[in-house]
Amino acid sequence: MNLKFLSTALAVVLLSTVVNADEFDGGSPEYDPRPNPHYSESEIQRKIENEMAVACRGNLCSIVGTDSSGEGWTVSFQVGYGNTPNGTGNNFYIGTDGKNHGANGSDYYAGITVTYKNYSCQSTLRVTPSVYRFVNTYMYNMVNTDGSTKRNFSPADQTVILFYTTMLNKVDNCKANN
Repeated sequence: MNLKFLSTALAVVLLSTVVNADEFDGGSPEYDPRPNPHYSESEIQRKIENEMAVACRGNLCSIVGTDSSGEGWTVSFQVGYGNTPNGTGNNFYIGTDGKNHGANGSDYYAGITVTYKNYSCQSTLRVTPSVYRFVNTYMYNMVNTDGSTKRNFSPADQTVILFYTTMLNKVDNCKANN
């Protein structure tokens, strides 16, 4: 009798498990699908039109850019045999003065070059108004009206992100040259 009761209880447990087999049913709600609020097309185009009034001059619009400035010191040491190298900056010779050479024009030398650079640079990528509108239309559609970013991107969205990233990489980031 116990064996029949045990097999019936086991069958009930197995059936209840099969009926409710969704292991993520009681999971965290942060991954539940939710609708993405969108700007209306007219709102997006009005925003882009306002931005183009500032970003465009003639038939070119500034789409990405960088401003950088800075300053820095560079100290380099030279030690060797041969002709003394002429570097930029001020050379302080420790071994020879760079004028007293041996019979073949070469000698041992040691020197320190100290350089100070102060730089300021602006770099901007400009595109036609149609490219500006195209990129910004997609970018605005990737942002929800509450300011959050869309959770999933279509292949077209991903292509525009890659295109925009490529434009960012084309803008030179200036820095002190050594």
